[in-house]
Amino acid sequence: MKGGVLSLVLALGLLASGCGVFDVYRDRQMPAPEPSQPQARQAVPQIPPEGFPLPPLASPRVEQLPPYWYWADKQQQRADRYLQQQWRFYYENRQPPPQFQRQPICTSTLLGGQVLTNCY
Repeated sequence: MKGGVLSLVLALGLLASGCGVFDVYRDRQMPAPEPSQPQARQAVPQIPPEGFPLPPLASPRVEQLPPYWYWADKQQQRADRYLQQQWRFYYENRQPPPQFQRQPICTSTLLGGQVLTNCY
């Protein structure tokens, strides 16, 4: 019984550490997005040049490394900051809705039980 529990714990540990390694591999394979030419007053926020933090792949002792969730959390925080910059840029540079010079003139007609409204 103890052997089964121990092997289950070891298998789950290997699975968890393997997932972290594959995440790092997948993240390195993703191409960087093409920067667009900004048409607005200020520059579009760009992904930081150093990219998102990744855990070191080779280290002398595993005990010295922080757990993988630490690196994943760092990456999530940096992605959140980037998205906040994008939203801030959007809200600061969006155009106000068009303003009418006068109130629209609307006429409504009852046609076959339906109300048709035309505004000009």
